[in-house]
Amino acid sequence: MSALEEWLLEALLGNGIKMLRVEAEIKAKVLALLILMQKDLVGALANAGELSEMGKAAKATVLRESNALIADYYGRAQLQVDLYGIAEVESLGVKKALASVIERAAGPAGVEVRLGIGIPSEGYLRKLASDVLIQGAPSKQWWLRQQLDTQFKVTNEIRIGAAQGETNAQIIKRIVGQEVTVKPAAPTAKGPAVPELVPGVPGVMPLARKNAAAIVQTSMATVSAAARRATLELNKDITNGIMQVSVLDSHTSTTCIAYSGACWDWDYQPINGNDLPYLSGVPRHWNCRSIEIAILKTLRQMGIDMDEPDPGQRASAAGPISAKTTFAEFLKAMGPAYQNETLGPGRAELFRAGKLTPRDLVNMDGRPMKLSELKVLHSN
Repeated sequence: MSALEEWLLEALLGNGIKMLRVEAEIKAKVLALLILMQKDLVGALANAGELSEMGKAAKATVLRESNALIADYYGRAQLQVDLYGIAEVESLGVKKALASVIERAAGPAGVEVRLGIGIPSEGYLRKLASDVLIQGAPSKQWWLRQQLDTQFKVTNEIRIGAAQGETNAQIIKRIVGQEVTVKPAAPTAKGPAVPELVPGVPGVMPLARKNAAAIVQTSMATVSAAARRATLELNKDITNGIMQVSVLDSHTSTTCIAYSGACWDWDYQPINGNDLPYLSGVPRHWNCRSIEIAILKTLRQMGIDMDEPDPGQRASAAGPISAKTTFAEFLKAMGPAYQNETLGPGRAELFRAGKLTPRDLVNMDGRPMKLSELKVLHSN
C-alpha cells in the first residue's frame, strides 16, 4: 500500500466512524418505532375480549387489526432509512477524502487535480439508492419480508395461546417475550438455599427488533459501498481500481479474512496478485464491516510533477495506516483529542482504560449523529 493509499484509508476510516454514528441515530429511530408498535399491540390485545373464548369471526377481526398495526409501523420504520441521503453523504465524503490526500501530498501543485474531483449526479445517486440490491433483494422487499414474518409469528402465537386456553396476559408474554428470571429459594435443613432459574420466553418482538437493526446496518453499508465505488470509478484519472479492507478481529467472517487486501481494476478483474472474483463487492454478508478504498495512481500519473511520498514517513497523528487497521487501532493511534471528539469524553475514557471493546465501537450507540449533520461536515 502506497503512502497515498494509507492516507486515503485514514480519511475513509474517519468517515466510516462518523457514518457509524449516523447508523446509530437511524437504528434508534427504527427501534423506537418497533417499541411503540409493541406497546400498541399489547394494548390492543389486553383490551380485547378473552381471545381463548372468542368465536372465529371475532378472533379474525383481532388478527386483522393486529396485522394492520404491524404493517403501519414497518412502513414508518422503512422511511427512517434515507438511502439517497446516505449515498449523497458517502459520495461527498469520498470526494473530500480524495481531495485531502492530494492536498497533503502535493500542496498548491495539486489544486487543479483537486478541483477536478467529482461525484455522481443527483439523478444517478437517486437511481443507485433505488435500484441497489441488499443481499440480493431491494431494501423495500427486506422490510416487507420482515413485516410479513412478524405478522405471521404474532398471528401464530395468538392462535396457539387461544387454542390452549391461555389468558390474554399469557398470550402477550408469548409475543413480547420474557427474560430468564431467578426464583429465590428458602433455606432447608440440608443447607443453604439454591436459587432456581426460571426459563424465559423468546418472544416475537425481540427478534423483530434484532432483524430490523440488521436491515438498517446492511442496507446502509450496501448503499454506502455502491456510492463509494461510483465516486471512485468516476475519478479514473486518479484511480486505477479498488481494494477491499477487512476489519480483522475475532468477529470477522472467513470470507472477509480471505478477501482482505484483494484488488481489482475498473473492469472488476483481479489484479496485484489477487485471484478472487469481485462478485458484488462489500458488504459480502449480513452485518459485514469491510470497506473498499481506491488503488491510487502515482502523482506523476495524475499530472503532478512530484515524487511519491515515503510510505514509511509519519503521515499524520495516526502514522502510516495498514490495510489491516481496525477502527479500534485507528482511534488509539489518533490520540485522546480525536477520541474525545468521536466517542464523547465518557466513552473515550472507557476506551483508553480498555473497558470499551472493539465490538462496542461498531454500534456507536452513545454518540449518534444525524445524516444532515454529516452532510454539512463533508460539504465544508
